[in-house]
Amino acid sequence: MDETGIRALEERLKQAMLKSDVAALDALLADDLSFVDATGKVWTKADDLNGHRYGMQRIEKIDVEEQSVRVYGAFAVTVTRVALSGTFAGAPFAGSLRYTRTWGDIGGTWRVVAAQCGLAPF
Repeated sequence: MDETGIRALEERLKQAMLKSDVAALDALLADDLSFVDATGKVWTKADDLNGHRYGMQRIEKIDVEEQSVRVYGAFAVTVTRVALSGTFAGAPFAGSLRYTRTWGDIGGTWRVVAAQCGLAPF
């Protein structure tokens, strides 16, 4: 996998998040995913999929403002700043976040194995 391929996976992930496409998210996320959100809460793959499946989180906009990609053989790290908006548990949210994702080649399929996001400074 090269940088172009990882950027394509990031775009697929973005589109799946916007559409709450649980099948696409299931294919892109590792079964043992650990995702730390901006509040410090740790989400599993099941948590993330269920948030989309049952409408707990709806993402209406993801504008990628900057992104770096580094590939290290069988894994890659992306750092992405986005402007994000949507609803969580019915309450609207909007902000600028920075995501760090680790992608890994798991049995020939690249998936997100770990991720963390935090508020990005203005």
